[in-house]
Amino acid sequence: MSRTAQSKAPRTGWWRRVERARARITPVFGMNRRNVQLVYAHNERRHYPLADDKILCKALLQRNGVPVAPTIAICRGLFEVDALLAELQRRENFVVKPASGSGGDGIVVVGERTADGWRTPRGRPIGRLEMRQHIANTTFGAFSKELEDRVLVEERIVPHALYDAFWPDGVCDLRIIVLRGQPVLSMVRVPTRRSGGRANLHQGGIGVAIDIRRGMTYRALSAGALVERHPESGEALVGRALPDWERCLEVALAAAASVPLGFLGVDICVDARWGPVILEINARPGLEIQNVCGQTLGDALPEGILG
Repeated sequence: MSRTAQSKAPRTGWWRRVERARARITPVFGMNRRNVQLVYAHNERRHYPLADDKILCKALLQRNGVPVAPTIAICRGLFEVDALLAELQRRENFVVKPASGSGGDGIVVVGERTADGWRTPRGRPIGRLEMRQHIANTTFGAFSKELEDRVLVEERIVPHALYDAFWPDGVCDLRIIVLRGQPVLSMVRVPTRRSGGRANLHQGGIGVAIDIRRGMTYRALSAGALVERHPESGEALVGRALPDWERCLEVALAAAASVPLGFLGVDICVDARWGPVILEINARPGLEIQNVCGQTLGDALPEGILG
């Protein structure tokens, strides 16, 4: 049989299996495809600092009227550590963040004051000496893989009642993937005991998929397994209408419009006092959201948006 005849012959057996597998794989975005078609194609490297530096990003968002958590103080180096510590000794309910950190590393959430310093919301004491050491280490870039960094101190988020019910010992956040001004996929990241009260999925948080059009949760993934309820709090995760969802979308799109980045992940918290506020933006958002939502980026992207 000639090659032409072979090409026209019915494709059966193993070839059909190959085509079915290819049809499933094609919409999936792995790291390389994400980088080439989304990150490199829509985000110029010179603009990465607008997302990577929390202080720089926050200033830009504020200039554009995008809601963020109030700033208490900024420490620009070791020479300001003692002044910052003196300011914090009069305060409680604040969060200490490395300006250029990622993945939640180096973030310390502080609750009430004590005679010797503070206590975290989970009850762990933090003495003044420990806090001073942590801030100093942060300025030396211990959590940002840089030679130096700055420290951002913000007022602590008070979660909306729904998110507090999901898991009261941490703060849930919303991740909304935006491409060229359009929301593509979204999820709630819910802390667990395993994640140490952090919402990051790679540390053990739960991903809860959101139907962008309705603001309803429809699927939840914990440690690779589908769940209906939070394994520790017992709270139902699926079938929940999220508060202020339309406003969350507005805030996410306003944040995306404030920076010259075409593809980004926008992280939002819904505070009981302030409503939706931006936590940070990410110019290279992770891909686990595809597993959480049970939908690939290829399927979620509007037709023709990649050109």
